[in-house]
Amino acid sequence: DTHMSTASAAAAATAAPPAPLPVPPPPAGSASAEVPVQHASRPIVVGSCAYWRGKEAEESKSHEWTVYVRAASPDEDPGLFIKRVVFQLHPTITPSTRTVEAPPFEVTEQGWGEFEVGIKVYYHGGERAVDFSHLLKLYPEAEVAGSPARELSIDRPVVAEKYDEIVWAEPSAELRARLSEADKHAPEKGWRSSKHAKWFCTFEPEPQEAEMKACYERITQELRAASRRRIEMEEEIRQLRAEPAD
Repeated sequence: DTHMSTASAAAAATAAPPAPLPVPPPPAGSASAEVPVQHASRPIVVGSCAYWRGKEAEESKSHEWTVYVRAASPDEDPGLFIKRVVFQLHPTITPSTRTVEAPPFEVTEQGWGEFEVGIKVYYHGGERAVDFSHLLKLYPEAEVAGSPARELSIDRPVVAEKYDEIVWAEPSAELRARLSEADKHAPEKGWRSSKHAKWFCTFEPEPQEAEMKACYERITQELRAASRRRIEMEEEIRQLRAEPAD
């Protein structure tokens, strides 16, 4: 499952003492490594690449764009862990819902307007699907704050990408096997041969991993503090029950 939540409730005096809050396993290399690691993760990139078709193009088809979900590594086969991707395009595009069952997980169209693309990624092994939202960008922005935006060019597309990391708290055996296979790398099934490859952004994994570990440590500490408070409350209730009535 890709999501985790914590619920708290006040125990009635006659109720059985609640079990302590569960503490999730920490990521490898964290300070709380005494709990066996169960989670798995995989970086992906959600993005779009839009090409201006020039002054001679129809006004309603001024750009050709591709919206996609790709692996962060150019040599990784995302089809080993991604089962399918559903793209929800603007309602004026027919059909507006596109399902891609195999890599490359992308949709290419022509148009003139920017809009939010809804993206739902399904994973192998029966894992819960994850929703993303991506703003399709057609027009360049200023590369430096305060400077004018660069002009449209048929030689340089407008690229908008976002790095994300999918974390499975307790991945299925099937997904674990598939992720292990993906770690072996398959250059022929990666995105190096994509016509957009030279425009793709590169993302450094180390800062991303450090940020995730710090976030995980904070969540773990909060859960453990909540668990301690709950145990203290249980002890107070036990002592109150043990006191003789006046």
